Amino acid sequence: MNASMPPLVIAGNAPLLSGAVDASSWDQPGFDLSELSWVTPFDVAALAAVWLGLDSQGQDRETSPSVVLPRDRTVRAYLVDMGLHSFLPGDWGDGGGCAVDPPWLRLTRVESADAWDDLQSDLWPVARETLGDYDLTQRTLDILGELVDNAATHGRSPVGTFVCAQTYTGTTSGLPPGVWLGIADGGVGIPAHLRRNPKYAAIARDEELIGLARKEWVTGTTDRRGWGLVEVFENATAAGPSQVVIRSGRGQGDFRLRPNARSSTRFTSLDAPVPGTWIHVRVEGR
Repeated sequence: MNASMPPLVIAGNAPLLSGAVDASSWDQPGFDLSELSWVTPFDVAALAAVWLGLDSQGQDRETSPSVVLPRDRTVRAYLVDMGLHSFLPGDWGDGGGCAVDPPWLRLTRVESADAWDDLQSDLWPVARETLGDYDLTQRTLDILGELVDNAATHGRSPVGTFVCAQTYTGTTSGLPPGVWLGIADGGVGIPAHLRRNPKYAAIARDEELIGLARKEWVTGTTDRRGWGLVEVFENATAAGPSQVVIRSGRGQGDFRLRPNARSSTRFTSLDAPVPGTWIHVRVEGR
């Protein structure tokens, strides 16, 4: 690591979700968030996962990673409301409820699948009150549970798994209102995990492996497993028009899902490999 390298600039609207961050590597000496103007749960969870990965390497660095905070006080307060300030250093100040719809799941670090199971009993009434609809609440928590379990079981992230969730009105994003989820870890990633299975070891393109991961019985082991992401997609489809973005290694899959209709899928190759797996889920119409 070259200590003279500048911090990674993360600016604009939803820069991580949109892929607008110009990263030749995520292993840079900190973040410059000064021009950050709007974020999603995906951005928040990914920032925490990357930062904890940088922080855990501190003993190998000449200097500790640093954070330049957002200049916009509203953005800074919003990130405090989301809970990012608990993981990134700096004089963040107060939150103040800037979010139009406060997060019903603030940024949470989950160390294991069992820890998530313990958390769900407290989370259910909060999610139920916020989301209103029983079926939507159940499917949303099932999606989160499967994704956290996958990350904890297969990802083996040294920094744990980060998760947060919020409802959005669409006023700022211009998108239909809905439920937005962000899950990120710093583990081995989906492509590397699947290549542990001899059936998939020769597949070179990471985005192809991400596409395979959503199918039945596709797993990085030789055991008869591989159903978690299938259930995620089934629940996201049944809950309403939805979007699932999976970014891992050098690949990304963007899945647009609708009940009783064909899904639309777009795969992309990334310039810089993502450390771990980052997932965005958005269910519309709530």
